[in-house]
Parts: sequence; structure tokens; C-alpha cells
Amino acid sequence: MKTQNINKMVEWYSAERIHEMTKHWLSDLNFIKDEQEFLEELIINYKKSAIEDDIHIRIQKALTALLRTKRGNQLLINEILRHKEDLKLMVDGKDELEKEKNYKTKHKALSVKVSSFFYDYKAVKFEVFSLVKTLMKTEKQVQSSK
Repeated sequence: MKTQNINKMVEWYSAERIHEMTKHWLSDLNFIKDEQEFLEELIINYKKSAIEDDIHIRIQKALTALLRTKRGNQLLINEILRHKEDLKLMVDGKDELEKEKNYKTKHKALSVKVSSFFYDYKAVKFEVFSLVKTLMKTEKQVQSSK
């Protein structure tokens, strides 16, 4: 049911609406790119205070997840840039209905992909903040025991 609604919505998207969506996605993904660098630095800065093995395992998992999302983010940015470039098809004044339909189908698939990435990234970000919170508490305990 939900897929049918998305299909109908995409059918009616104008070229302007698709352009706005891709601009918004790129803006969000570029912000996430900066945020990922910050989160990685945050983990590395607090990594020194980790004493327990289970914390070291969490650190490694978090860094691996961040690296995975960094790669996924860049791939998505590249895909959206190509998609944005292909938008010319929708505004060139030619009636190429099959190509336009294919473009909109690709847009729908890209929309799902972007939403899925945002959802996955939020989970990684939550884990990183949880980890950093633990590391900060550990560091505070170590400093107060000195």
C-alpha cells in the first residue's frame, strides 16, 4: 500500500520538485560528511581513557560503522550528483515519455535508498554518542581517582 502511494507521488513530481529534493539530500549528506569527521575525532580523542576490553571492542565497532557510513555517504553523494545531472532529461522540451518514466522510477528508488541511509546513519550516530558518553564518564572517574 505504501509503495503504491510512493509510486503515485513520484509520477506527479515535477522537475522542479525533483531538483529541490536532490538539493536537500545533497545538503544533508554534506552536513553528515562533516559530522562523521567530528564523531571520528571525538572517539579518537576519548579512546585514550578506555581501559576495559569491552570498551575497546565498542570503539572498534563504532569506528568501523563510521567508516562504512562515510563510504556509503560518498557513494550516495556521487549517485545523487549523477541523478541531478540527468534531470536535464525532464526539462529539455522533448517528449521522451519512456526515458522520463525510467528517470522517475530511478528517483523513487534513490529516495528509498537515501531514507534507508539516513535511518542507518542515525543508529550509528546514536551508538557513537552512547560510546562517547561512556568514555567521558570513564575519563572523569580516572581523573578523580588520581
